[in-house]
Amino acid sequence: MKPYIKYRMLFLLSFLFMATSCSSELELFPEESISPSQLESSDLPQLINGVYNKSTVGIGNRFVDFDLLANHLQATPLFAGDDVNFVRNRLSPTQTESWWLQLYEIVYNANTSLEVIDGLEGDFNNERATALYLRGLAYYYLATRFGGVPLLPANTTEIVPRSSAADTWSFIVNDLTTALPLAEDFSNQHFVSKDAIRALAARVYLTQGNTSEAQNMAEAVITSAAGNFALESEFASIFSKNGNQEVIFALGNDPEELVRQYVTFNPNDHPVSGSQQFAPTDDIFNTLYDVADLRREATLIVFNGQNIVNKYTESTNMPVVVSRLAEMYLISAEAQGYPAGNTRLDELRSIRGLGPNVATDQDSFIDAILDERQREFYAEGFYWYDLVRTGKAIERLENVTDQNQLLLPIPQREIDLAELEQNPGY
Repeated sequence: MKPYIKYRMLFLLSFLFMATSCSSELELFPEESISPSQLESSDLPQLINGVYNKSTVGIGNRFVDFDLLANHLQATPLFAGDDVNFVRNRLSPTQTESWWLQLYEIVYNANTSLEVIDGLEGDFNNERATALYLRGLAYYYLATRFGGVPLLPANTTEIVPRSSAADTWSFIVNDLTTALPLAEDFSNQHFVSKDAIRALAARVYLTQGNTSEAQNMAEAVITSAAGNFALESEFASIFSKNGNQEVIFALGNDPEELVRQYVTFNPNDHPVSGSQQFAPTDDIFNTLYDVADLRREATLIVFNGQNIVNKYTESTNMPVVVSRLAEMYLISAEAQGYPAGNTRLDELRSIRGLGPNVATDQDSFIDAILDERQREFYAEGFYWYDLVRTGKAIERLENVTDQNQLLLPIPQREIDLAELEQNPGY
């Protein structure tokens, strides 16, 4: 389905359902494709589940992109893709089409939900907030990969040109600020909540350089009475189906297995068997973690003589974690800067078994933040863009030699059919 040319299936939606173990609210029956004008309020839960479903697939399938681009991972002989070009950030415009389409499917389904809500009588504030948040999240993934992209506040049959990067980020902020007062308080990690929206907003504000709002949003989550969040002393418990106090929002992956993290990292002879497409590089395995770091064995281990990523080995239906409390501590620390940010940074380091950081000025403090984010979020898809947004990619990554590598290529099909402008260097 093309977002920019003709929506041949405009005003049609195949309702897919996503269930989680946390609530029977998501255990819903599938529907046939029907026109939004035919829908009633009783159909809305299935419609919103369709947006959750597309988000799980579109975002879950992208969770290792930035670890690959940051040279965190190396391909195993079982990987069938073009890993050499990927880790060198030399993807061609024909290799990014599926990423683009899956993310725009989230936008399409979210817009359909909003159109239906607009036609219904009654209070559907939380459903509207959910659609706005998931649309904003999809655009966050698009913006961090492609820069400015076509913006669709509503589904259309018209060709939509690319917007600027600044306008794309503003669109995301608008979705989140509109959603925040409409959303419900946190109930569990599988539903969009005020805290989930604040967490994504903190990330977006930090990217924009709005440190004041980034700190405000991060601190609101840290101190949230509704969420009652806490940093987990058992790091491995964060990546679990059993629930924990650190995850703010995660996309469910149960009972239908939409994303298979374990396939990416687990060897075939692992108790949760996979096909280990990627393994940690030797440099990462040997140098990333101090021996005292409590994240070490929960992240990287030797299994039957093989170095493996150990974060996704508990279950075959693990949620796709989007936001968790550790990120809020690090966002607040970075937004406050040196020396005020030392408190939040060292609170996180302490719970992870480490002593105070050794930064002595703002420059070394940013380096300390980046180092901590690399350790904390290894194999969670953050580090590449952390380096891009802080201007450190060329300095820190051998495979990045010019600014044109900081954005991925717009899919060739979009250029051919919608005449979108290609990013420089491709």
